[in-house]
Amino acid sequence: MIKEFAFGLSQRHYFQDASEVCNWTNIDKDTYMSLYDFDDSIKEYFSKHNSLSGFDGLVYMPDEFILDVDGKDVDDLENARQKTIGLTMLLDDIDIPYRLYFSGNKGFHVGIPGNAFRWKPDKNLHLKVKDALTNAGVFDYADPSVTDKIRLIRVVNTKNLKAQLWKIPITKKDINEKDIATHLKTIARKPGKIITFDLECDPVFDVLERNQVNEETKIPQFISQGRNPDPVNYPCISSMLSSNAQGERHATALRLSAWFRWLYPESVVRTIMEQWRQQVDDPSSEFTTKEMDSIVKSAYEAHGGQGNRYGCTDSIMDKHCSETCKLYKSKKSQNIMDSSSMETELINFFRNDIKPLNLGDLYWGEDFPIYPGEVVVIQAPPKSMKTMLLQNLVNGFKRPTYFIEMEMSPRQIWSRFVQIEMGWSEEQLRDHYQQMQNGMDKRFKWLMVDYSCPYANELDKKISMLPVKPEILVIDHMGLFKSKHRDPNMKTEEASQAIMEVAVKHSIIVFAVSEITKGAFHEGTMNVASAKGSFRTAYNTNKLLSVIPSKSKKTGLIEELRVRCEANREREHIDVRLEVQNNRLIKENVMMGEFE
Repeated sequence: MIKEFAFGLSQRHYFQDASEVCNWTNIDKDTYMSLYDFDDSIKEYFSKHNSLSGFDGLVYMPDEFILDVDGKDVDDLENARQKTIGLTMLLDDIDIPYRLYFSGNKGFHVGIPGNAFRWKPDKNLHLKVKDALTNAGVFDYADPSVTDKIRLIRVVNTKNLKAQLWKIPITKKDINEKDIATHLKTIARKPGKIITFDLECDPVFDVLERNQVNEETKIPQFISQGRNPDPVNYPCISSMLSSNAQGERHATALRLSAWFRWLYPESVVRTIMEQWRQQVDDPSSEFTTKEMDSIVKSAYEAHGGQGNRYGCTDSIMDKHCSETCKLYKSKKSQNIMDSSSMETELINFFRNDIKPLNLGDLYWGEDFPIYPGEVVVIQAPPKSMKTMLLQNLVNGFKRPTYFIEMEMSPRQIWSRFVQIEMGWSEEQLRDHYQQMQNGMDKRFKWLMVDYSCPYANELDKKISMLPVKPEILVIDHMGLFKSKHRDPNMKTEEASQAIMEVAVKHSIIVFAVSEITKGAFHEGTMNVASAKGSFRTAYNTNKLLSVIPSKSKKTGLIEELRVRCEANREREHIDVRLEVQNNRLIKENVMMGEFE
């Protein structure tokens, strides 16, 4: 593959093999390279035309694709910093690893793997990439012009002559420095140390087919026709689209925009909403294009980039509610409560003396109560014995438990349960069952294990059909639910919402395992934003626990688990180390404190 290199924007058209990038670093002048890769046709075109203007050759994805995030100027890096943090959180949510760079002037570069795109060489690959990144919300933070066909991007560890600073690799710690401008001006006075880790991930953005959008795009007649078809045809949306919305045009427009953003690219949403604006516009009370642009922008950027969201209980949505909606019965069954009703609910809670499960009773001796209707998400890296932790917890309580295991076999699960219950080694377990002894099942009458991989929206039905109502539901793990959604964010949201709904509806405690992002895995640290689909997972849980394994230097086996509370809607906190002994967890050292 070939890249174009340049010294400044005037000394262009140096064509070199893409593997030669390392030879263009540590140069104390403005040095650039092409964002995309090309074949020999780019040299042939330049030789013939003495310019790249109008170049119509094939475009190839680079190994590292650079996203550009700029502030207004070098003294206003805070805006660029906030946008970069928002972009990294978005990438974490969709499980794309990245590298961070200070651009050397007024912003940051974020490098993502080229294999995050499902692609093939194409003359219009840059346009397809732009569409895909727009759909994903990347350009809510990054500069969309970075996808120009012959775009140049500054080479790492080269000097920005205007600012007299270098483009350097940085870390998350750097970007979170309190005085970001002073910090970067200090460390960017010389080339930085290259941060070496592979940028690899599964394809997230499909750019094999580009969705054509033009001025003739019509308001969809059926709401389920989006790129991620919704299983429910919402009459409220259809009603709002056909209404004149007098007196509520802005409020209605915001709800429509917020809803459409999950189905269509922003360009399509703007087309739909502009047609709707023309439909409801009244000469006596003008509804301007500028006002509509502001509303659509808010639908995407509100709440820290998460966008506005409105549910069935929203006052505007409720006005357009219909019995024909598949959600109607569920909505009406919800307890929409006034102040008196809520007070009565609390009175009944204390009167009935509802007993929680207290994790402190098992290991750490201090209160960490979990009440029926609550969800506890356990986040952990792969192969960290998180399933074993769950087995130890439910075996300690021995309450009616419905355990949905989507990863391990019945033999593995049963072996562990027996070892945990009896404290046996693997040899003792083998000896017992080689002698054809049984009867251990009588100790586990409280346990039901489901080895299927259901859809998340099937949980309610599955629980309702069980012969014994469970007090505990275990989900191992959330990422293995079947889903009709291709978007990993939508899949996570579907799963976390379904889990929270069954917890409340059936008044049961849910323990759900979540994988962590590749970024958190590479960094080796975990926090409230480490779970896959972090925002959606965090919003739909009552308590978030991290599991951090420690391996023996001699055997390479996990010998200790640290269990730490990252978030809790109550005040209790835990930070405990548990020793692993034949799949049993034994209290080793306890650190307690009030959650802040």
